[in-house]
Amino acid sequence: MQTSTTSIKRSSSTQPNGGRPWRVLIVDDDPRIIDMLESYLKFQKKYEVFKASNALDAFAVLDQVLDVDVVFVDINMPGMTGIEFVEKLKERDRTIVSAIITGEPSMDVIVKAMRSGASDFLSKPFKFDQLQVALERLTKERSILLENQFLTEEVRVKKLLEQMNKKLEKKMREQSILFSISETLAKTKNTSELYETLVELGARLVDATQSMLWVREEERASLVMVASIGQVQNGLYEIPMDAVEHPVVKVVQDGIPVLGQNPIAYCDPKDHTGSQGTGCYLMVPFRIREEILGVLCVSSPGIDSKSAHEYLFLLHVLSERASLTIENILLYDSLFMNLHATLRALVRSLEAKDPYTKLHSERVTQWAVAIAKKMNCTDEEIESLTFAGHLHDIGKIGIRDQILMKPGRLTREEYEIIKTHPVIGAEIVGHLGLLKVETSIIRHHHERWDGKGYPDGLKGTDIPKLSRILAVADTYDAITSRRPYRDAMPDRFAYEEIKKNSGTQFDPEVAEAFSSLIEEKMEQNQ
Repeated sequence: MQTSTTSIKRSSSTQPNGGRPWRVLIVDDDPRIIDMLESYLKFQKKYEVFKASNALDAFAVLDQVLDVDVVFVDINMPGMTGIEFVEKLKERDRTIVSAIITGEPSMDVIVKAMRSGASDFLSKPFKFDQLQVALERLTKERSILLENQFLTEEVRVKKLLEQMNKKLEKKMREQSILFSISETLAKTKNTSELYETLVELGARLVDATQSMLWVREEERASLVMVASIGQVQNGLYEIPMDAVEHPVVKVVQDGIPVLGQNPIAYCDPKDHTGSQGTGCYLMVPFRIREEILGVLCVSSPGIDSKSAHEYLFLLHVLSERASLTIENILLYDSLFMNLHATLRALVRSLEAKDPYTKLHSERVTQWAVAIAKKMNCTDEEIESLTFAGHLHDIGKIGIRDQILMKPGRLTREEYEIIKTHPVIGAEIVGHLGLLKVETSIIRHHHERWDGKGYPDGLKGTDIPKLSRILAVADTYDAITSRRPYRDAMPDRFAYEEIKKNSGTQFDPEVAEAFSSLIEEKMEQNQ
């Protein structure tokens, strides 16, 4: 190696990494080259030198030493050439810069060195000023590569954080949706309300323009639509189970979700060409235990193969929670109906003891429901009235038979005992956890509009409306039924009595609705 006539000066350039020396690895099978390079680098006092006599030892050094910056490698070494070493070095860490040392420089060698990833080369023998220029060029390139790597890593970390935030937002949205599903379903009281809730939730979860729910009808061997949102084609209201190619039937038969377009495709109302929109429909089955009860379908332009997986998860959760709710409702309905049947049987057995009151509760309920319909009561009100009507006299179970079946008129004391039956009845059904409105109907069906009734002396609209309706129906049946102390009175007499007591004993509005029904009945009998 030739010694340069130029004096060697220490560089005053700022050292990287807060003052950490540049780490230089020398790989050469010639100890003289290693010693010469090491002496020069250590004299500079800003380099930390590591040595290896072959490629294998060099990689061992790289495994032990963190953040090697620059590598000088001889082109000809036993086992692996310098060019091969640089190629593998770049695969390991693209920010490490290298210079190949060669004693036989040629354009072919230079090209191969550059293609391998080398940043520079030195020809033997080289001068120290050439080494200095190479070092400055290599360290500058290393700084740029590290900065670029930092910026790239910063971008990568930023993207990673964005992805994590999106996943977190998605998870929070899913948890919010799951809570909303559970909270909403928990408020449903019957299957009809649940079906409406299902299609509403299904549409909301996927921002759907159309949502439909079918339930299996075994007797009709078909799938019947029980709730929907959006425009529905006529052929979708009832789908026969033998239509095996229909996608809704396929979901029931296979028990797996379906993503598709025909025949339940989203159609853009602004599209006057008659072509189908770009959206899809997604169908999921919902079960009770292992039996498929029905199929929920949502359709929207926002549903595609990419979003279907996320939507499928949400709809599956909705289906799963709804299935549990349906099962609970059906179980409750079954227990409720059994309880109702038991209580009605008690009432019938009570009435059967007295031939004069046989089927009294059945007749009262029929008239009460007729009056309620005349007054445009809701389905829920009519359902409560039907239940309470059959049981309105159940409190008479607590009254002694000697008083209930007394052939003559009751004494004042006996009548006071009879007046306790609404309270006893309300306590019986109240302890069974029935709705307050039904308990209230039973307790107050003997209250009067003028406040002179019993048991609480309620007046006017303080009396529950359904109790006021039942009071008229109960009085009508009592007048038109045979009693031990008198014969049954005709409809005309009952009509006049109730009309006469409108505004005193009875709610005028209820009395008017009843009078209208009696007039219609009397006209039919003429």
